[in-house]
Amino acid sequence: MPNQQAFFNPETERTEIYTEKWLEETCTVKELTDLSVRHHYWEGPDGELWGDFNDPMENVRRDFQAYRERQHFLTPPEIIHVRQRLNLTVRAFAAALGLGVSTVSQIENGERLQTKYQDNLFRWAQGDRFSPTPHLKKRA
Repeated sequence: MPNQQAFFNPETERTEIYTEKWLEETCTVKELTDLSVRHHYWEGPDGELWGDFNDPMENVRRDFQAYRERQHFLTPPEIIHVRQRLNLTVRAFAAALGLGVSTVSQIENGERLQTKYQDNLFRWAQGDRFSPTPHLKKRA
């Protein structure tokens, strides 16, 4: 039996039973128009699909994760690890890279995608050598 849960929906101003749904969908993030991402929804009694009421950014984070994987970008936890290994605060790390504090903070919190330039800065901070080819190493 599918997972069901009662939620208060602020739009309908009612508490109702919703059924969990997972859908494989094609989405667009930046220049990539063919990302296949498994999205999470709650289906209302009328069949309408809703994002998670307690975590409305959940599917956006999934889209960002798929984009990072396709672009071979570092993930937020990997970027945090680089900064912590250097024993730097977000403010000091951002200053050393020539980036804004809010930019680094948003990237580390998964709220913003880094650009290729920013990803290169993070990789150089972790000690990667310059390479004209994309980073194709598999993560453990």
